[in-house]
Amino acid sequence: MEAFQNIIGNQGAKEYFNRAISKNQLSHSYIFEGPYGVGKNTFAIELAKIIMCESEHGDKPCNECSSCHMINAGTHPDLIVIDKDTNVTKVDNIRDNLIREMEIKPYRAEHKVVIVKAADTVNVQGQNAMLKTIEEPPSYGIIILVCENMGSLLPTIKSRCITVRFNPLNKEETDQYLMSRGVTGTRKDVVSKLSDGSIGVINDVLDDEHYMEVRRQTVGFIERLGRANLMEIYDMVKEMTDLKEDLEQILKFWLLWYRDVAVYKTSKSRELYYVDYQKQLLDMSSKLTYNKVSQNIEHIKKAILDIKQNIYSTFVIENLLLQLKERKK
Repeated sequence: MEAFQNIIGNQGAKEYFNRAISKNQLSHSYIFEGPYGVGKNTFAIELAKIIMCESEHGDKPCNECSSCHMINAGTHPDLIVIDKDTNVTKVDNIRDNLIREMEIKPYRAEHKVVIVKAADTVNVQGQNAMLKTIEEPPSYGIIILVCENMGSLLPTIKSRCITVRFNPLNKEETDQYLMSRGVTGTRKDVVSKLSDGSIGVINDVLDDEHYMEVRRQTVGFIERLGRANLMEIYDMVKEMTDLKEDLEQILKFWLLWYRDVAVYKTSKSRELYYVDYQKQLLDMSSKLTYNKVSQNIEHIKKAILDIKQNIYSTFVIENLLLQLKERKK
């Protein structure tokens, strides 16, 4: 069994760690950076399994020893995984689960591994608190900071860690994973495009029927808006703002829709997020100028930003629908 064989894609990261493991040159601190769902956390767990495996073959996990079984079960005492508290990871979480844990020698393995998920949500106090441990780690300690946006980390932390970049899967890898889950045909094309190479997004789409229901609802709102009078627009405003938890996702789906309209107007490409709605895209692309499509995209981007900043959603959506309905050239 080869190391990282259950990880799809990211061949560069695999090759880097295979070399580091074979030469016994692992660092004490890493940053795993990349988009959501491309395997960063899975890779970090697999790396910990290799480091702690009790098999004689130290370059790959045996998946049979007690250490491998405990890691698979999430019960290994020398593997600490830190999740964010809410929207941020607070300093107390870092003190309790990173700093203090690193002061205690491993219970049964030669190393102690701490994985900080969503490390870009650790607040400034938490980052400052972990800095000394990263600067002067114990000989047995390995810290892995997993993040989507490394720009949120302090420069002093970034300068003391080795950064490993994780990239989205390519189309061949994405399609291979989808087929392994029994997804074929147009549905495969739709999910593949929506995922942008993220297995995490694929799993979210396939395991949550609500995601695709919101997407269908999104198209329904767009079609209704095209034929709505003023009173019907205000009915839509109420319907959309009542969908509080889905509102931002609806607007993101709208961005993809108008992106497809722009692509269809210029190239008739089949590389579409809404490949299953080509008739509707063709109809809209024939009615709107490219300039109007570009304006709509900018209006939606602003609405998403306003929603994120907690501006009154009824005002935001009312303003957006009226802008999208305008017949400006």
